[in-house]
Amino acid sequence: MAPLIDRFETLFEKFNLCVAVCVAGSIGVFAALVPFDFFSRKLGWRGLDWLNEGAEYGLYAGVFLSAAWVLYKGAHVRVDIILTALPARLSARVERAIDLFGALLCLGMAYFGAKGTLSSYVFGSLPDKDLQIPNWIVLAVFTASFIMLAIEFLFRFRRAGRPDHTISTDIGF
Repeated sequence: MAPLIDRFETLFEKFNLCVAVCVAGSIGVFAALVPFDFFSRKLGWRGLDWLNEGAEYGLYAGVFLSAAWVLYKGAHVRVDIILTALPARLSARVERAIDLFGALLCLGMAYFGAKGTLSSYVFGSLPDKDLQIPNWIVLAVFTASFIMLAIEFLFRFRRAGRPDHTISTDIGF
């Protein structure tokens, strides 16, 4: 039986893939709704007044929530010249230090995001937009995404310590 941390990592990978698929689907839905809105307005029908702001919220949530999947895939912006030039043991140590720093940074961002989320919830603040999604929900997406990133950085830290670890270049689905 696999250790609990291995099962959690597998479940977390599947969750991140599910999030990435949902984000890709939402982009597809908005891509289909934009021409629909355009043609419905040209035909004199009522358009989708919420579409522009809905797309803004969707892209915001999509970028933040899929960041952990992008990090897992190694598709984020990263320069591996230094890591590949160093001896294997030193490269693994540098990579682990970077991953640990990334996890700590993300936990700090999640902490401040959680404070902002709670404050916004208490005050009941709303944006000055037609599509009014409470600010605490938007900030909760920010907080959740940084928690997910911290978890992925810690898994990267764990994977970088294994002898069979290689730098991931696998991107896409």
